[in-house]
Amino acid sequence: MNRMKKTIAFVMAAIMLLLCGCGAANSDNGSDKAKENTGERHKVIIDTDTGSDDAAGLILAASSEQIDILGITVLYGNVSLDKAAENALMTLEVCNTEAPVYIGADKPLKKERKDMVSVHGKDGMGDQDLIHPKRTAEKGDAVDFILDTIKSDPDEVEIIALGPLTNIALAIQKDPDTMKRCKRIWAMGTTGFGVGNATPVAEFNVYNDAEAYDQVLRAELPMTIIGLDMMGVEESKFNKDELTKMAQGNEKGVFLSKAVTKLFAFNQESGQNMMLPDPMAVGCLVWPDMLQETKACYGEVCTDNDATYGQVILYQEGAVYEAMPQIGSYHLDVVTKIDTKLFKDNFMSLLTE
Repeated sequence: MNRMKKTIAFVMAAIMLLLCGCGAANSDNGSDKAKENTGERHKVIIDTDTGSDDAAGLILAASSEQIDILGITVLYGNVSLDKAAENALMTLEVCNTEAPVYIGADKPLKKERKDMVSVHGKDGMGDQDLIHPKRTAEKGDAVDFILDTIKSDPDEVEIIALGPLTNIALAIQKDPDTMKRCKRIWAMGTTGFGVGNATPVAEFNVYNDAEAYDQVLRAELPMTIIGLDMMGVEESKFNKDELTKMAQGNEKGVFLSKAVTKLFAFNQESGQNMMLPDPMAVGCLVWPDMLQETKACYGEVCTDNDATYGQVILYQEGAVYEAMPQIGSYHLDVVTKIDTKLFKDNFMSLLTE
């Protein structure tokens, strides 16, 4: 009888041990699965005219586990081409990121470069003597890098465009079929449904090369546009206290707080807090919950050399336009609502923790 009791106890213990082991295995698998489901990992090329706000976008992308930066392509815009490359390299260095940097367009497609006041300082990064990168740009051409990268991984590569779209337009001209295999373009550009900053109707990136923007829109690639209007509300801007927190933060925060010195002063002179639209554009990709609403649109760019140059007219799907009954495909997802608190809280955490 005692022997039977011992046998039953042994069997019960073995069963419990087996069940615990299975539970542990299931728990581990669940943990792994949770790690895998933290969000889609995006293979990204970042196209930038690296001023201080672009640097903020690069810092966000380089700090995100959701972004695999395949390379940086630079062009003229906020600063000269060589400065744009150096600024990108320095920002990547601060982020301990070894992504290659390729040099692209040094002028617009058709017009001469427009001399505009740089709100980022002469070096594009606040004139704080920050820019001493250890690396140099790659020898290859930015346009070829874009095309080769998409060819090697069709329908998987996305482009985050933080400057004029000249490099992308040149890639479309050179190989339109390959560019059709670009998964999506995320573009900080246009006024959205608001007002401009280069002119009353034009946003800086479009105004720098409206012809390039026009070519990209006509190609009808999948595209998400984060317009200037998304920075229009005061809650989305950065104030003096937040700049101080950056300056007291980690290495990225200290670097960025110095880089935006001129940009912050420029905004303060006009009675505003600082807008950082480029990291907001990157944030739409990194934090999907931040992007709350988009509108499907068809877009046209004004390229006449008059007061409307650089204006982007957005036709919303579902609206009736009696004077223009035939409109192209509504391939543009124009962002119309963003969770600004989520954006600012997450972005500040990257710089201060």
